[in-house]
Amino acid sequence: MNFKKLSSQVGLFGLCLSLLLLSGCAHYRARPLQKLPATIRQSSEQTVSFEYHALDRSDCKDYLDRNVQAKGYQPIQLTIENNSLRFLYFSLSSFDIPCISANEVASTVHTSTVGRAVGYTVAGLVTFIWLLFIPAIVDGIGSDKANEQLDIDFARKAMHNQTIAPNSTINGLIFVPYENFNDNFSFSLADHEKNEHFKLSTVKRSIKI
Repeated sequence: MNFKKLSSQVGLFGLCLSLLLLSGCAHYRARPLQKLPATIRQSSEQTVSFEYHALDRSDCKDYLDRNVQAKGYQPIQLTIENNSLRFLYFSLSSFDIPCISANEVASTVHTSTVGRAVGYTVAGLVTFIWLLFIPAIVDGIGSDKANEQLDIDFARKAMHNQTIAPNSTINGLIFVPYENFNDNFSFSLADHEKNEHFKLSTVKRSIKI
């Protein structure tokens, strides 16, 4: 038996197996976004209020599985309570800080395996080892699935223009450019039926209406 040839084959098999295992590392795992605890208020009051939390890097990893701050975005979680009998309209355009769409943020933090796929392909062509093409294929499939899950989750967790029904709560994230983030921000809710607007801010987070 040619032990040198056998050893070479075993080593090649081990290399290909390692590459296959590494190629499956593309994933997306994030925790569900929970509502922020509200300040205790009397149930008889007709109020609208909100709580907010600026996510730090650890929060981003937990809830978005990506460090979006490193890409220039600051996620802010909002929980808005409409403890009134009015239908109030929430719009991202009412903020005094710029809001970026969740789709844009998601596309920026997509998993990319182009470099690795090219490396596998070149190695396969140079060495004529067809098994080296498999990790490139698996990487591509894994990345596509991870990016699809990321897009769906970001869209679900993001705040959208919507009507807040009486005695209901909405909860989600807005994304602002990191350089434009300010702890003092405001936004408005509109009662289109009565043509009234109600301004809320981090300074005044609850108002009677």
